This record gives sequence, C-alpha cells and structure tokens, in this order.
Amino acid sequence: MRIKVLFIAGLCSASMHSIEALDTVALPDVEVSVSRMAQAAGKSAVQMTVVDPRMAEEAQIQTPKDLSSIAPNVYMPDYGSAMTSSIYIRGLGSRINEPVMGMVIDGVPVLDKNLYDHTLQDIRRIELLRGPQGSLYGRNSAAGVMEIRTLRPLDMSGQVVRAKASVSTIGWQGLNEEGQLSLYRPENRRFGWGFAARYSHTDGYYRNTYTGERIDHGQQAGGRVVMDGRPNDAWRITGTLYADWVRQGAFPYSSAVTGQIAYNREAGYERLALMPTLRAVYSHEGYRLQLSGSYQFLRDDMRMDQDYTPADIFTLRQQQRQHNASFDALLQGAKPCEWYEWHIGLSAFSKHNAMTAPVTFMREGIEEVILGNANRGIQTVFPSDSIEISNTTLPIPGFFTIYNGGAALYHQSHFRFGGWHIHAGVRIDYEHARMDYLSTADVRYRFTMLIDEYEEVHTRLEGTKSAHYVQILPRLAISYEAPQWTLYGYAAKGYKAGGYNPQIFSTITQNQVMTDLAENMSMHLKISDPQFSDVSITAYRPETDWTFEIGGHFSPVSGLKIDLDVFHIQCFDQQVTVFPNGKTTGRMMANAARSRVWGVEAALRYGWEQHRWSGWADASYGFTDARFIDFNDGIGDYSGHFIPYAPQHTLHALAAVRYTAGKKALESLSLSLRANMAGRIYWNEQNDRSQAPYATLAATLKLSWKYVSLSLWGRNLTDTRYDVFYFRSMGNDFLQHAKPVEMGVEVRCEI
Repeated sequence: MRIKVLFIAGLCSASMHSIEALDTVALPDVEVSVSRMAQAAGKSAVQMTVVDPRMAEEAQIQTPKDLSSIAPNVYMPDYGSAMTSSIYIRGLGSRINEPVMGMVIDGVPVLDKNLYDHTLQDIRRIELLRGPQGSLYGRNSAAGVMEIRTLRPLDMSGQVVRAKASVSTIGWQGLNEEGQLSLYRPENRRFGWGFAARYSHTDGYYRNTYTGERIDHGQQAGGRVVMDGRPNDAWRITGTLYADWVRQGAFPYSSAVTGQIAYNREAGYERLALMPTLRAVYSHEGYRLQLSGSYQFLRDDMRMDQDYTPADIFTLRQQQRQHNASFDALLQGAKPCEWYEWHIGLSAFSKHNAMTAPVTFMREGIEEVILGNANRGIQTVFPSDSIEISNTTLPIPGFFTIYNGGAALYHQSHFRFGGWHIHAGVRIDYEHARMDYLSTADVRYRFTMLIDEYEEVHTRLEGTKSAHYVQILPRLAISYEAPQWTLYGYAAKGYKAGGYNPQIFSTITQNQVMTDLAENMSMHLKISDPQFSDVSITAYRPETDWTFEIGGHFSPVSGLKIDLDVFHIQCFDQQVTVFPNGKTTGRMMANAARSRVWGVEAALRYGWEQHRWSGWADASYGFTDARFIDFNDGIGDYSGHFIPYAPQHTLHALAAVRYTAGKKALESLSLSLRANMAGRIYWNEQNDRSQAPYATLAATLKLSWKYVSLSLWGRNLTDTRYDVFYFRSMGNDFLQHAKPVEMGVEVRCEI
C-alpha cells in the first residue's frame, strides 16, 4: 500500500499541462434532465434522487448499494457476495431472480443483476428514479431505474488526470486497500480518449470459527477505456469497454442460535465481466436520434457450503457463462408546435446463460436428507427394514441453458398548455423465455428386506420448457408548473419479468430419485411434498403492478428544494420465494401472492454561502406499509402480513460545511456528518422474526490543496449492532450481522 501512495503522490507532483479541473465542490445540481424524460428533475412528474461527484464523496458512495443510504424507501443490503444484489424499493423486491429496479450505464441497460454490485468510478451523475418506469425502460423497472453516467473526454476543456488511494479497517481487524487511476484527454474538439483503472484488496472481517479464517477476504479490479468523437456537428459517437473482476470469500452467515459463523466447506465467489458499448447521438433541425448497443459477457463461479454448519451435509457450485446483447433506438421529434413534443423508441435484447449447478451430498447428507426422507415413509409399513445407500458422495449434476429475448416499441407524448403538462406514454413488450435442462443422479442402494446386493438406479430429468409474454405498459402523468413549485399526479404500470428457476431442481431430482428407488422395488413411496416433483413448477409468470402517486417539488426560497409524494401500489402475480417442507435443499420463485403498498416520501436539500463559509444539507424520509392481500404457500396463510425484507422506515440526514482559506498551506477544510436509520424489517412471511429500527453515524473530514486532498472518514461510528439478512435452511435459522465501526484515510489527486 505504501508503494501505491508514493506512486500517486509522485504522479500528482509531475509536470503537467495546465488544465481546467472538473468542479466537484459546488452544490449538487438537481435541475438535470433525465435522458428519456422531457422535464428537469425539479419539474418532472416523478421522484428521483440525484447524485453528483461531491454528493458521492460526502456520502461515501462507492457502489450502487451505498445509494440506499441516501434515497427514501430504497434498501440495497450488503450481504452474501458481489453476486447478491437484492433490491427493495417502496416495499417491493425479491431475494433471487429478476430485480424490481433497472440499471442503465451511459444509456445502456445492464441485463443481469449479478453485475449491479460494482465499484463506481469517475461518476458524472447518478439519477435514481423511484416508481414504475416501464413505459420508457420496460422489463424489471417496476419500482425504479438507476441511471449512471460517467465522464467523457469531450465534456472536458483539457486533459484531466485523477488518482485515489485509500486504506481502512473494519472493527480494527485487517486492512482494506484501494487504488484508482484515470486519464481523460480531448485531443481536439472532434476526438478524445480516456481510461480508468482500479484495484482493491480486503483482508476481510467475518471469521469462520470452524476454520479460524476470515471468510470475506478478496480482491477486485476493473476499469474502462473510452473513445469519444464528433465526426461532424450533427453526430457524437462514444465507444466504451467496461471490465470488472472479482475474487472473494463469501456468505458470512452465522447461526441464529450460537451467533457464530461455523461451516466446514469452502465458500466464495469469482466473476469476470466485459461490456463493450457503442452510443451514437445525431441531432439535426430539432430532431434527435439516440442509438445504443452493447455486448455483455459474464462468467462467474459461486461455491457454497449450503447447510452452513460444521456437519458435512451438501455443497453447491454454480457456474455461469452469459452472452447478452442489447440495442435501443430513441427518436425525439422536432416540436411541431409550442405545446407538443414527442419521442418514439425501439429496443431489443438477448440473454443466453449456460449454467451448471451441481449439488453434492456428502455422507451425512445422504443419511439425513435422502435416506431420512425415504425411510420415514418405508418404516411406517416395514418398521424393521430400510433402504441403504453405499455412495460416499452423491453428486446431482444440473446443466441448464436459459434464454430470454425480446423486443419493445414505446412512445411518449408531452402536451403543454400554460403551466399544465400532460405526459402520456405506452410501451409494448414481447419476451420469449426458454430453459433446456438436464439433471441426473446415480445411486447404489439395497432394501434390507428384499435385496442382499447393492443395485444401481440411474435418474435422469431432461427436457425443455418455454413461454411467451406480452406486456402493455401505459403511463399517464399530469402536472402543473409554477415559478416556485410543481404539483403532479400519475398512474403507471410496471412489470418484473417471468422465467424459469433452476434452484429448485435439486429438490425435484431428489424426489425423483426416491420415486425411482421405489419403482425399482415395485413399491409406492409417498413424497412429502409431491408438487416439488414436477418440472413445471420451475416456471413463474411476470409480476405486474399499478402505481398511483401524487406529489410536488417546491423551492420556497433560494437554495432550498423540497420534494413530497404519497403513493399507492397494487401488485399482482407477486413473485415470492417458496421452500418445500422439511429438510430439503431447494427454493423456487412462484407467483403465489397479491399485495398492496402505500407510503410517503419527503426529501429536502439546502445550500448556502457566506464569505469564506459554505455548506449544504440533505435529508430524506420514507415510509411504506407493504402487506400481502392474498398469500398462502400451502404451509400457512399470510394474508395481511407485512412483506419481508423491505424496511418500513428509512431516514437519511447529511450536513456539510466548508471553510475556504485560500492559502498555499491549506486551500479549504470541510466536515460532513451523516446519519441513517432503517427498520423495522420483517425477515419472513410469518412476521415472527424482524430487525428493530437501527441508526448509524458516518463522518468525513477533508483537507484540500490545489491538486491534492486528504480525507479522514468513518462509518458506523456508533458501532451499532444489527442484522442485514436472515434466512432458513435445512430447518436452521441463519443471520448475517452488519459490519461494526470502519475507519479510513483517503488521498485524492486531480491535475
């Protein structure tokens, strides 16, 4: 780490051409138009949280998950691994499969949420839109969209070099180290280029008491190369290659009984992602055509001790290789008159995922899960006899090819009559989903009453499932705009994509193994949960919701901005995670529920300047009451219960003050404090386990010179103890505890 700091310090002192640096200290500007919307943020018929470089630094936003600390009713917990990107917005979300929030980077949608958890570098602006954006963005934007925009060379007046190095410690155990370097160079007004690179390493914090080693150690690296050109005054073309690599320990889940993390098998996650993108914008005589396309490659490897105990029950290793592509064309027409404007778009995507997900039962798992389930039924008839299996391990390989592809046509019209605005939009989405599957098992067994020698039974499940979906997504918004305020109301439909869930295949294959054993003995074996023997249960339909919202944006005095809204959501065919009865290994997504949500949101931002002093404050509050209207999973009726995993309350408050000394010894000094609260969070549908409301405190002290700044920062300074995740596996309860106090120092340089 010392070498990294010396390198960056040397870089900062190197002789460079004089440049005009980016402004990262002004009050964050919320009057920024969203790429597919016609109005500025403070005038639009939608609620959004806008983050610029200064806000990102003051609020310590390093990954998309950190945005949940500043946006009302947004919760993106940091648990499991970089693969785990569960998102809950306004009470809706899911632990697995498709997200409720879309992510768009520089105009290109990220097609798999396994890539949502990445390091944010050289961010120009982030816009987090809350509420359904289906009419403009389509699938998986039922609760919102995160637009991330990065720096481009031709937006700068001269060459810019940036560098950052940081060191931190969590709970005073081990070190976390990170280094970043970027260069952006406009060669002339027609062409510019740039690159960014980053690397981080962590010793980890969570310790596995069984092995004595830290679980969450790891490394991450990545960056991007960007080419930015204006061939003529009408065209701008930007090509970018993103790269991301992760290798980490994972899944620090502790027993809810002992409070200890203790399991005997390896757990970890590794990912390589590449995303070349091309974006072109053509403007001529009032028309604007935006074209974007991408290829997205993902290869990852997840290893999991799936029983999370010292017992040797079973393991899972899931490997994916994805080839995804997207295309979008958006035409904004010239205004035919003062009171009307329009745009129309066409988009398409393709996702191809080759997945292997073998579950391997160890000897203890064979005894407890396979034979335990089988012999319970047999011994009700033959008390003195049982099935015996000679396998020391029982692999259940799973091979899956999952394909999703689709196309959409969308349109939006904007009418303006004085202060009144009407936005009417509709999108027609078509999607095809298909899963090819192969799952096998080879068992050597004997039945003590009938068979002396062991016999072999081969189980094989092979086939194809496919489905087609069409969604029509309308949106109607009406707003009235005055000089110091805007009021609005809208109704909109959103949806979360359907598909196929291979996670339940291990349970289906286990049940088929027991059925095949019984048939081989000319017997009938009763399966404890027969519905989990049918491959058709792997399918789930799209989840849809209707949102009705009224709200406003207010600027009563200079420097003060206030946002308020009230919303109501009706959710249909809600996708929920369902587990089979007993000690089983699988889980599945099912359209098992209908729910309703209502809530309120408030946000405030204020900035001021006086002589050498300046400051700003940012605060937000969100409340949701999210309940099932109808949900019975065959085990219990949870109608009227709260939807799990989404907090009922979120609260954020940030205050920052800066003193400008204007001297060589010290140019400026700034201090920021941030408080966050979330809760209550129910962990299950029974609502008998929950996390009480909790609060954390963070702070940053920054000293700045002409080219260099030094920051001292801390997170969870109150050392608040709380849990970020709960689940049940094999009849046992597990939790992930939050990280304790974290302290760090950071050096930045910009030339």
